[in-house]
Amino acid sequence: MKENKLTLIYIAFAYVFVFLFHLYWLSFASKIPEFYWHGQVMINNVDGYYYGSGAQKILYGIHEYNPRLEHLYSPGNGLMAITAFLAKFLHISLDTLMLYLPAIVSSLIVVPIILIGRLYRNLLWGFLAALIAGIGWSYYNRTLVGYYDTDMFSVLMPVFIIYFLLRSIKTRNLLDVLVSVLLGIFYHWVYGSGMSILYSILILYIGYLFVFVKDEFSKKVAILISLSFLPMPLIFQAMVAVVLYFGLIKAKINEKYLFYAAIASIILFLGFSNFVLAILKSVFSYTEATRTDEGLKFLNVAKTVSEASHIPWYIVFDRIIGSSIGLIISVIGYILLVKKYNEFIIALPLWGVGFFAFFGGLRFTVYAVPIAAISAVYFFVWLSSKAKEKRFKITIPILGAIFLIIPNITHIVGCCENIKSLASLNKIYPLRSTPYVVPTTFRKPEVVVLDELKNKTNPKDYVITWWDYGYPIWYYANVNTLIDGGKHHQDNFIVSKILTTSNSYLAHNLGLLSIKKYVETNKTVAPQLFIKNGKAINVNMFLAEVGNKNFKVPKLDRNVYLMLPYRMFNIFPTVAMFSNRNINTGEIYDSHFFYKAKFVKQGKYLLVGRLPVDLEKMMILLKEPVPIKEVILVAYDKSGRLIVKRQKIRDRGINLVILQSYGEAVLMDDYYLNSTFVQMFLFEKYNPKLFEPVILNPWIKIYKYKQ
Repeated sequence: MKENKLTLIYIAFAYVFVFLFHLYWLSFASKIPEFYWHGQVMINNVDGYYYGSGAQKILYGIHEYNPRLEHLYSPGNGLMAITAFLAKFLHISLDTLMLYLPAIVSSLIVVPIILIGRLYRNLLWGFLAALIAGIGWSYYNRTLVGYYDTDMFSVLMPVFIIYFLLRSIKTRNLLDVLVSVLLGIFYHWVYGSGMSILYSILILYIGYLFVFVKDEFSKKVAILISLSFLPMPLIFQAMVAVVLYFGLIKAKINEKYLFYAAIASIILFLGFSNFVLAILKSVFSYTEATRTDEGLKFLNVAKTVSEASHIPWYIVFDRIIGSSIGLIISVIGYILLVKKYNEFIIALPLWGVGFFAFFGGLRFTVYAVPIAAISAVYFFVWLSSKAKEKRFKITIPILGAIFLIIPNITHIVGCCENIKSLASLNKIYPLRSTPYVVPTTFRKPEVVVLDELKNKTNPKDYVITWWDYGYPIWYYANVNTLIDGGKHHQDNFIVSKILTTSNSYLAHNLGLLSIKKYVETNKTVAPQLFIKNGKAINVNMFLAEVGNKNFKVPKLDRNVYLMLPYRMFNIFPTVAMFSNRNINTGEIYDSHFFYKAKFVKQGKYLLVGRLPVDLEKMMILLKEPVPIKEVILVAYDKSGRLIVKRQKIRDRGINLVILQSYGEAVLMDDYYLNSTFVQMFLFEKYNPKLFEPVILNPWIKIYKYKQ
């Protein structure tokens, strides 16, 4: 009873500790009026609007024409149903739930970690590890308040599953295995991308039992796990698991036949689950630079996403445990842990995925956070066991945990400003001087535009814009998009071409043709347009035909809009990468010049970020001076009217565009200056035969395709 009470106290304290840190972002966001919509701080993760839109459909029946929201209860979409259920029965607004749910759910990570400590008769170990894991650098980044996404389950559920598997090894109770299986099925429902991790854990667990335990329990476990995860609807997997559990605990089967049944079950699982292929597919999707479809070579979007890009070794270590020193301690601690309790080998996949960050990007580091925390604290527990004095049994783990947790706390709240001596430790023991803060996905002025668009459109209508903005458009405007955060591969080429082309007929005709094809087939458009009879056509010739003013544009039973956000200037060179290539040959065309930054005038120089411009000679002062071709001033007067002033300097060079109202300037060549995006956003210059302005706001401009 005393141990139970102490366990609950540890869990309660750790949960509150972690939860309060997860709320810290609100102390920053709540002070910025532009972060509010309908009196609520908005979320800070774009993918959250996908699940929010699904919850809207369940609650309100909207998005009925959105082909990407057809299977709301399929694997990976459980968060939609959970959120809708809570909103309906707790009478909490959807916006409020989306804001707070990540912090509420993710803070539960302390429960299984503390229970693991209790399982091995060391509550202090579990408690200290829980504090570190709960606010671990990468875990915090992907689960803080407002980061509404399935990431709140991505690590939480595997740690719960590992706890019950470890417990089953100690208890030999098949009920613990059943709980693990049911949690695994739930994991598949709420986080569809996690099955390769789950299967890796389960296979290591079965392998451990067959190698080290070798009893009747091992065979029953293999049967229960293998048959429960055969490909079938999740509800049937749960039913099979329960039926197998009761059958296995009641039936008396000869151990020889039980062994054969276990081997057959494992073979069936390995044969039908395709988990090896799923792992390889995930690896290649994050490491290949191109995606090849019937000979067409599209740019792989994963190579352009910041969180999926390569990062230095010390950043990987920081994100796993807070510091490079901490990572070294963690690895040593894990080796010691497995040496004493070899069943902890089943947690190895969490390490593996965490270190995959070296190839796939920083998003993967989050998986290693809990096992790194458990291992690092265990190192100090092991160290304390060597001490003769009893007081060191407690003080060494506590002091060690404090040492490990400090970089994670400073990452969240910041500290140590102006202490230059600490900067030299940055690569091995970072103490951030500023808190980790991120903006909301959209700001109020942008959401105002989307809300206005909702009142001007029909739910059947489509918006063409870059994929980053797809989900928020669904959520706030209740219209559909060609590409979004989950459908952004081959069709990125099409949207990139529309935004970067200087041919207004191509931007118009390709847009309508693509939406027509998508509405008719509900399939990715690019392969349908560029592949005929199983062979790739000459895409450049096809685009030349579509860009002809005499091209017959298909008629649609809905309207199509082109949305141009100012924020796209920040990623426009990346957008251009997708179409600045020959997708038949894979040839990448010559790069173009684009640089945007804040500007300040200093005497005869205009500093555009780090680039000085000599205003007398009209030259960009690089290693070799680059001439300015044209200076363009873009501003808005007090009434919101656009003002454009141009001065041609010479026939060749880079264009200097001063965005006076934004306090920024852009240096770009003619390729970018003449693009659809720049011409229609900055200068509101469009072909009135093809486009019609609908909303001309300084933050977002929306044009309607004429049919």
